[in-house]
Amino acid sequence: MQNPFANNTPSSSPVKRAPGQSGRVVKRPASSSTTLSNSSSSSSLLASPVRRPRSSSSGGSTAFADRFIPNRTEMDLNTVSSIRSNPNIPIFKPSSGSDNRLEWERERQAHHTFDIVLKNELFGELINTDSNSGDNISRIQYSESLERPSTPPSGLRDGEGDTDEDEDQELHQTTTSEPLFPTTPRRSHNTSFINNDHSQRPTSNTTKGVSLFSYGSRSQNSRNHSSNMDLGLNQYLQSLSPMRPESQKLLQSPGKKFREIAKVPYRVLDAPSLADDFYYDLIDWSSTDVLAVALGKSIFLSDNATNSVTHLATSETDFTSLSWVDSGSHLAVGLSSGIVEIYDILKNKCIRTLSGHVDRVACLGWNHHVLTSGSRDRKILHRDVRAPEPFFEQIDTHSQEVCGLKWNVNENKLASGGNDNTVFVYDGTLRQPLLSIEEHTAAVKALAWSPHTRGVLATGGGTADKKLKIWSVSKAVKLNEVDTGSQLCNMLWSKNTDEIITSHGYSKYNLTLWNYPTLEPMAVLKGHSFRVLHLTLSADGTTVVSGAGDETLRYWKLFDKPKARGYQESLISNAFNTLR
Repeated sequence: MQNPFANNTPSSSPVKRAPGQSGRVVKRPASSSTTLSNSSSSSSLLASPVRRPRSSSSGGSTAFADRFIPNRTEMDLNTVSSIRSNPNIPIFKPSSGSDNRLEWERERQAHHTFDIVLKNELFGELINTDSNSGDNISRIQYSESLERPSTPPSGLRDGEGDTDEDEDQELHQTTTSEPLFPTTPRRSHNTSFINNDHSQRPTSNTTKGVSLFSYGSRSQNSRNHSSNMDLGLNQYLQSLSPMRPESQKLLQSPGKKFREIAKVPYRVLDAPSLADDFYYDLIDWSSTDVLAVALGKSIFLSDNATNSVTHLATSETDFTSLSWVDSGSHLAVGLSSGIVEIYDILKNKCIRTLSGHVDRVACLGWNHHVLTSGSRDRKILHRDVRAPEPFFEQIDTHSQEVCGLKWNVNENKLASGGNDNTVFVYDGTLRQPLLSIEEHTAAVKALAWSPHTRGVLATGGGTADKKLKIWSVSKAVKLNEVDTGSQLCNMLWSKNTDEIITSHGYSKYNLTLWNYPTLEPMAVLKGHSFRVLHLTLSADGTTVVSGAGDETLRYWKLFDKPKARGYQESLISNAFNTLR
């Protein structure tokens, strides 16, 4: 049996170009079509496909069969138009699925850089860095006029009397002496370009169309190769780059620096018996860099400096909330029985027990020596820890459980959120609220005051609401809001940057970093497998610790330390110094 591959091997084309006629169009005689038509059917099937010459009306005339005329279809024109136009990058919308602003910014810059390089390589257009552009990214500026190079390359004349015949004659004289090969400017290795003589190399800074193709000599490249070695290796490699110098400069120039946010926690601790209850608040970080965690019926202290863990207290009932005093010397804890206890960290024991509530204490807050507690019994109690009485003021504005309390110590304002979907703002310890917010449609536990802008409060709703809202308390107006797409369980406002960190429950189980005042999500931190109910910030404002029902504590490095500001003298400080 014969080899089938050997039988199906096509024969060579019956029409060959004569030697020495490469690059020239060859006329086929009219008899060639007769020869092809008289060949057997088997040989015609095995022969390579050959385009048959067109038969003219005269019958005896010849035609050029190898000439190809491109057809400029509508699709080709649309393709060229789309390449020349700027890329249509969609506007960032958090609700569209792209919930990470930093990643979107990086992708957007990569699209613009690729578009600029592509246009410059294809069309030789001018690259201009426009500092006034909205996105601060280098863009292509179309040149309005074509400029000729100051020193034209050899083979081209610089004069108004140049004609096509003169150029053809010079080109023919050059080809007779040395063979030429067509190359683009980015593959040209002539000495003038290596020596940075850009006047002899058409680039996008000089011409717009003629820089697509130029001619160089092979022998000239070999002769000048030795002179290239005298230059620096970096410059020589740049000269060999297949890209235009403008594109190289753009790619080598430093781009816009984006903030780096670690998406993985640098530390994960097991927290057995960490309650998965929306109304509990079981972790808090002190000003002395000690983290307090309530696990079931026990409280533990973790020293971040030494990584040592200390057992502080044990109770017959569950701990439901805890909060450090400003100095970090005392810790207040709430129990499910309604009792509030104060522990001295140095003595490592409970120094005071405060009554007043008849149900679990879900939230606690300090304002210097005033300790405020909110309970399931719908009451808010203000306690002066210096006085013997358990409390000196009682507030009954909420109709359901009080699940959120946050003091603005600098402005002496208190914000409370309840299971009745209402937020109240009080002036100090007064009973009547200054402001009542009733726009949320679910329980409001997440509250945060802005440490950068006076009178700005952030509130977050539960599962049926999922909204993050920003309010101006002094003006009693809503500044902004965004639908987070998930239950808001807790919230912090960064001290080092004007950003908000929210922890979420049903059904995303993540942390989100929001930019203020745009409320664009800068980063989404994933890792927990249950609701992220507990959240606290380190004393230096750089690290966030989150706790979830998966019984883990995760440490996230999100912020840098604030730069120290130098002391600036003022008229007021000088006046005080004079009085001394």
